[in-house]
Amino acid sequence: MKKIDLLKKIEEAKIKQKAGNTLEANQIFQVLLKSNNDSFDLLYAYGLFCRDLKNFNLAKRVFLNLINKFPSSINPYILLAEILKIENKFKEAERVLLKAIKIDPNHGDLLYNFSLLYFALGKFDYALVYIDKAIKLSINNDIYKLLKSEIYIKKSNIDEALFILDDLNKNKIEKDKNKEIRINILLAEAFLKKRKYVEAEIILLKLIKKFPELELAYLNLSILYNNKNQLSKSIQILKKGIDLSPNFMPFYKNLATFYRNSGQLKLAIETNLFIISRNKFDFNSFYELSEIYDFKNHKNELNFLLDTKLDNLNPSSKIYAAFAISNLLHKEGKFKESAKYLKIANDESMKYKKSDLSLKIKHTEYYRLLKIKNLKNKYLNNSPNYIFIVGMPRSGSTLLENILSLNTEVTDMGEVNFLEESIKEAKNFEDVYDLYEKKVINQFPSSIIYTDKSLFNYMYCSVISNFFPKAKIINCIRNPLDNILSIYRANFLKQSFSFSLTDISSLYLHYFETIEEYKIKYSENIYDYHYENLIENPNDVIPGIIKWLDWDWDEKYLSPHQNKRNVYTASSAQIRKKFYSSSIGIWQEYKELLEPAIEIIKTNKILGDKISQ
Repeated sequence: MKKIDLLKKIEEAKIKQKAGNTLEANQIFQVLLKSNNDSFDLLYAYGLFCRDLKNFNLAKRVFLNLINKFPSSINPYILLAEILKIENKFKEAERVLLKAIKIDPNHGDLLYNFSLLYFALGKFDYALVYIDKAIKLSINNDIYKLLKSEIYIKKSNIDEALFILDDLNKNKIEKDKNKEIRINILLAEAFLKKRKYVEAEIILLKLIKKFPELELAYLNLSILYNNKNQLSKSIQILKKGIDLSPNFMPFYKNLATFYRNSGQLKLAIETNLFIISRNKFDFNSFYELSEIYDFKNHKNELNFLLDTKLDNLNPSSKIYAAFAISNLLHKEGKFKESAKYLKIANDESMKYKKSDLSLKIKHTEYYRLLKIKNLKNKYLNNSPNYIFIVGMPRSGSTLLENILSLNTEVTDMGEVNFLEESIKEAKNFEDVYDLYEKKVINQFPSSIIYTDKSLFNYMYCSVISNFFPKAKIINCIRNPLDNILSIYRANFLKQSFSFSLTDISSLYLHYFETIEEYKIKYSENIYDYHYENLIENPNDVIPGIIKWLDWDWDEKYLSPHQNKRNVYTASSAQIRKKFYSSSIGIWQEYKELLEPAIEIIKTNKILGDKISQ
């Protein structure tokens, strides 16, 4: 067949496909393939056809065939890598792209796809390197620039992202509907990161008005209201989005999380079960369920999870599945088996995230060694009362905040990053308080007392004690090994030290020695709250905390499980229960797993005595 006739038939098949006549389109392709299976144009079009039908296995075979027959053509490599990425086979995708770049190191779309791959892996520095190379080759490519702005947003380089997006807006690329949508979604995300909620809300509402069925606008609006502690509004927006687009699964993902955080655990369970019914390989939802459900009425789903061959999964799915299985085995009292899966999950996580232990220790040491003194004390009279809850994660801090927030004069801010941001932004320490207060006012209603539960603020005890004169610091203490185990079991994606028992233990030791020093220096400002003591004797411990804060006593403080507030941390499900002691001393069931931690903790005599009691 002449090439011109072949191209006409290929175009005919494309038209049939576009009209929804995939069967007829496939028939045309099959006839053509019988006598033209060496045609690049035909194989390329057929590969795209298979990909669009989500027949990824056949599409991969077609693109591999193209690569074998036309090894110098770059696009088949790119398309094969895209499919592998969809299947979460990131290493295979990277290998394919590396082969292609040896053939043509100056191919813009190839460099762009490298950037996309590293973006998906969370390796934003690598992603930035490759997108910069692509832009250098094609300085007017708006798609490349949009990806660069998205990378900047992920890296929290918001001003750089806004500069690119504003420039694209000025160039009137809003005439292209898809680009207009993407620019505005990214602008909203950038403003969200800067906590400029008014600006973000205006953009998203305008998008919804112009494009009433735009899923991403509803999704981002729900995140915005969640960030503003308006969970009921977030849920309403998601329900509206689901009415418009019931097959858009990210709506259900967020909805399940928001239900859990607002204490609606039954609805959270139902929503996650629905997600699994649509995609049985959604191990993220299995993990969410493992925290709040025992699968007693869903044995088929449970057996599917337990029978899953972890080595056949992509890294992300393997991590979530292993954590989920570990949680369920833990609930059944099968601690040895639970430990096995716990180690699999964390070892896999360590392959993809470098530990931030050394950064945390270096940061802590920097502020510990600084000689800080506030000579002005200019905020004594009119400043609100700030209570900083500090310590290690999983040390009972959420329970404490639940107790304190029963006071109607308290606004619980949760794990905000205001203090660290304010210190970074301040020209000198005298500016920190003002910057912090502006951030509080921007996000929370006016209040007499605020609780800040960013636990790593223990690093800044000297700053708090000197520049927040009315502030109180409550240090949360838990049995070291129970605490270390709980962190190791928690799947803290944003705390990469948590994947290694050695690193968790080393950080715990460093935290303990740091806070002990601060307690000597600032003894009036710092109160030790012992989690185990509170659980075993709440009638004595809770009144002691309330008295130290100089608050009036009320019996309601003894019933924190009745608090209806929204909780945004890993403890959002557990906090709805009454005081329970089942986790006290649980480390002894994992003694073999915890041997590296025990050796590190024993190097401190005080901590060594605690674990030998």
